Amino acid sequence: MDFLRGLEEGIKMNNSIIIRRLTVVAVILLLMGLTNQATAKKSRHEVFLPNTDHELNVYRIFGEQPGRTIMIIGGIQGDEPGGYLTADLYAGITLKKGNLIVVPRANFYSILLNQREGLTGDMNRKFGPYEKGERRNSLEQEIVTILKHLIAESDCLINLHEGSGYYSPNWISDIENPKRFGQSIIYDTDVYETTDTEKAIHLGDVAVRVVEKANSQIEKKRYKFRPNNHDTFSSDSLHKEQRRSATFYALTQAHIPAYGIETSKSIRSIETKVRLQKMVVNAFMEELGIVLDSPGVIVHEPELNYLLIKVNTGPAFAMPSGSELKIDAGDEIVVTDIVANYERGLVADIIGLGTKNDTNTPFRISASTRVVVRKDAKQCGWVDIKTSGSRVSLKKKKTKKGQKQEEKEFIPEDLLRVEKLIINVDNKIVSIDDGETLTVKRGARLILRDVRTNIATLDNDVIVNFKGFAPPKAKNDGNDLNYPIYTGQDLWRRYSINKKGKVYPVIALYKDRKVGNFWVELD
Repeated sequence: MDFLRGLEEGIKMNNSIIIRRLTVVAVILLLMGLTNQATAKKSRHEVFLPNTDHELNVYRIFGEQPGRTIMIIGGIQGDEPGGYLTADLYAGITLKKGNLIVVPRANFYSILLNQREGLTGDMNRKFGPYEKGERRNSLEQEIVTILKHLIAESDCLINLHEGSGYYSPNWISDIENPKRFGQSIIYDTDVYETTDTEKAIHLGDVAVRVVEKANSQIEKKRYKFRPNNHDTFSSDSLHKEQRRSATFYALTQAHIPAYGIETSKSIRSIETKVRLQKMVVNAFMEELGIVLDSPGVIVHEPELNYLLIKVNTGPAFAMPSGSELKIDAGDEIVVTDIVANYERGLVADIIGLGTKNDTNTPFRISASTRVVVRKDAKQCGWVDIKTSGSRVSLKKKKTKKGQKQEEKEFIPEDLLRVEKLIINVDNKIVSIDDGETLTVKRGARLILRDVRTNIATLDNDVIVNFKGFAPPKAKNDGNDLNYPIYTGQDLWRRYSINKKGKVYPVIALYKDRKVGNFWVELD
């Protein structure tokens, strides 16, 4: 109730349209709370790497009766929406028997960019042994470690993908041949003999039965699936790169059957690809004796209802999509919640600041901007932020224009100083003042997120350089903002104080002039 009272006060301060819709927001939040209580025993939601572009959401669905567990992964490669949108449907279902572990968006960073690779490469090639020169710690590698633990809890792994063309065991055309993946169920070998179990894993037989069940529901011949044995162990395999994939890891390390379900990228309709993926997933459910209420198909375009935005230390404003929030230049805002017609895959991006996912991260606004909301890679709403007034230090300067003298305001850049540095320390947002030292455990993950200067309009022009760290980008411009820093592996000892590898300087620069100095101490 305190939250709603504060929310109402904040709304009254803004405009009347928000007041009229306050009740709707309250009802939505109340219903969400009741729904969470009712489903608490049937499901569990876990969030890893919060407040980052790599946020990982894991959903555990428990059946009324015990049974086997299938793990479903989607979005391990971000340009394959058919996979992550299908997986997303299974995150909100109920089961009569058996269990699911659903990871709809394994690589949220690459989904937001709508590209195959993430910050440090293809996540589905990070499940094998480390290669020479490969970074041992990265946000993608953290996710892979989590996925490995989840695989160990499962009885079967299904990895949802979109593949090029159409798979055929024989060469038919450039788009339909043995090297294509589309409309196939991929596995590594027909029979896998494990070393620590008495029973072999018959992947081929299961794939054939699943294909028969799914194809019986598919009318169009081109859309029917085929079993696709990559024969990954063979020296003659066409797909040796799969030895570093999630499915190969699941089979060889966790000793569970694992499959890649590939719909064709040549199928243009997302809804069609989701329907086809569902048929195969449901056939696997039936094969493993899991009884579920089958999820529906996507029926609505994603649409933002409200953003909850907190200004400075005041209450949150409920801002409808397309509305305008007026603030003073220099105010700090935080997007605390997104209310839309979908629950999952939503991020708020403050244009010109931060990264693709700025939800729950404070930013000081010095000029008008827009908060864009995306579901996955698709924009679904926005709220404009309009600034008025000024909180920056200005001086008057007289100039001559013809015979007239006029006064112009200009920013005294020579007085610029960075007052605070905002840092994400192992998913917790902290700040330190100029000249202060932040002490963290050696091995902690740091992300330098933002700065606060005494001239708000210049915040975005300051670069922050963590001495001893080189970010993974083609051209190192010295700006280390928004790059994960793994203090146990990424730092060069010679840049630390007295080369002892304990205290590292963090320098804020404006036009090559030092305007702030911070320290990070490894405990």
